Amino acid sequence: MDSQMVLLRALHIVFGTFWVGTDLFLTFVLLPRLRSLGRGIEQPVMVALMRVVPPVLMISSIVVVVSGVWITGSMRGWNLNWVLAGGWGSAMFIGLVGTVLALIVGFGVIPPLTMRMDKVARGFEGRAPTGDADRQLQSLTTRITNLARANSVLLIVVVASMAVARFV
Repeated sequence: MDSQMVLLRALHIVFGTFWVGTDLFLTFVLLPRLRSLGRGIEQPVMVALMRVVPPVLMISSIVVVVSGVWITGSMRGWNLNWVLAGGWGSAMFIGLVGTVLALIVGFGVIPPLTMRMDKVARGFEGRAPTGDADRQLQSLTTRITNLARANSVLLIVVVASMAVARFV
């Protein structure tokens, strides 16, 4: 294996681990704990985190996708017949499709919902939300939570499919 392939694999694995690990930590550990502490604590922490986390995860995901495509193309001669190459191709295809879906959900679907939730929350800053605003916030929170969990499960499937690809 040449040094370029070693570097590409290292980038792919390190940035992929960071991306998926951060996503799992946020979804299943940090966000539920913050919610349990109440909006007064959750809101400022999330505002501070969301200034940094999405751009960092976006950069990480781009490194993962570019290095993954480069690795696969280099290994298979840039021929798309690798998809038909038995278990390996199927596992890699599942990983590719899962990655694209995770990117769409994580960076295309969830952010507009989060911005809408933030706009609603700013409307009653410093006082208790009205019944309608509270219902709207609860609905948005539930949708975002469910999408984030589904996205995390999708990322687990992606990692698992790529981890077993060379053995199937």
